[in-house]
Amino acid sequence: MTLPDRAEVAALLRRLDDPTRLEYPALFDYAAEQRRFQSLVAGVEQRFGCTCEAEAGRQVQDASYLGQLVVPAPVTANGVAIFVRVSNFGGLALLGAEGPGIYDDAETLCLIAETDRGAVLEVLAALNYVPLLEDVLSSEYDGTNDALRDAYPSYPPTWFIRYFDYL
Repeated sequence: MTLPDRAEVAALLRRLDDPTRLEYPALFDYAAEQRRFQSLVAGVEQRFGCTCEAEAGRQVQDASYLGQLVVPAPVTANGVAIFVRVSNFGGLALLGAEGPGIYDDAETLCLIAETDRGAVLEVLAALNYVPLLEDVLSSEYDGTNDALRDAYPSYPPTWFIRYFDYL
């Protein structure tokens, strides 16, 4: 599985945007998505032979994302923790090094060994997640949800906030 290019991601972000709902789209099946996330955690743990730090369920509230897992640095090829944060929208899964907002895409691709990235991407593909990197998400939100813009009067929200953050 490969990562989609910037234009594909931008189109996908706009297509998934909901003009009225902030935290999750219409017809969102919370229980099913929690099960899929737990399968993701189990799959990544199996691939890396470790226990991942994971937060989901009651640990993540008032957010546009469902959960996050972190592969501990000592079990990765380059000794860098890998995170996967799953959105409530469209099966989007953000992949990065250490934590959100720390590295740009080029740095992330250098820090995460290709074998480790491939292992995570295989698990994501098996569960029908759409993997993303962060750079395109840092652009200003220009979607259809006015409530999101109204919630951030001091600074404009980003696509990261729209799909992967607390609201």
